[in-house]
Amino acid sequence: MASLPLQPATSRPEIVEDGERYAAPALDKGLDVLELLSLVREPLTMGQIAERLSRSKGELFRMLVALERRDFIRRDPDTDRFTLGNRLFELAMRSPPTRNLVATALPHLEAVVHALDQSCHLAVLSGLQMAVVARVEAPGELGFAVRIGYRRRIDHSTSGRVIAAYSSEPVLARLCAGLAAEHADFSEPDFLMQLERLKARGYEAGQSSAVQGITDIGAPVFGENGWAVAALTVPFIRRANSPVTVAAASKVVLREAAGVSKELTVGSSSGAAVTR
Repeated sequence: MASLPLQPATSRPEIVEDGERYAAPALDKGLDVLELLSLVREPLTMGQIAERLSRSKGELFRMLVALERRDFIRRDPDTDRFTLGNRLFELAMRSPPTRNLVATALPHLEAVVHALDQSCHLAVLSGLQMAVVARVEAPGELGFAVRIGYRRRIDHSTSGRVIAAYSSEPVLARLCAGLAAEHADFSEPDFLMQLERLKARGYEAGQSSAVQGITDIGAPVFGENGWAVAALTVPFIRRANSPVTVAAASKVVLREAAGVSKELTVGSSSGAAVTR
């Protein structure tokens, strides 16, 4: 049986030379889709994705099928709309820094939960959003827990504001510029004022903007560079006949967040950051 002729070793149809750089058009299309879906709040149809990326449906069809097959994106069978899947989050969770952060923080999350009988979670920055990377649920029958992988706009979440408040100036400037570019309702002066009030107190405790009846209590977790790498947050529910107040719960959250920071910064020159 005659065999098909082999392609020359230098033939790479998916790679296009662009001056001194090399571009992979198919990869670029896939990354464009992922970046777009990470920024929008609502699921998008194929037509909407094509329109926003200035591409044709034909260009994107096979790319969407491939991304869906590998769980990078998900399609609602009833609406044919696409959202991000969990694959990127799972890959990020495998990275050593994230594994180390979660492993270090979990005993402290458990300490908060048992001290307060409230759920607790750990969140990090993900683009212009915060993302929950670990949680421990309340041991009792009543509690409110946020699922791992939950994302919310930085300026609309306690965890996001806590991390932003203790970020470096370049990082904060990048966040503000990104929020202003992507969201017409974003007000940089108001956001910065919120962060200043938060830093003056050292933590945040206020009514949840997502769920009525919940007081979100969040405190920063510092890394080796002296800036916040995460936020330890409790969605606090005031129970009848419970002696635990928001003020008392805040002290526990602050104490355990400082404990995580201390363990993360042991042996580093930035260890003093936990006392800010």
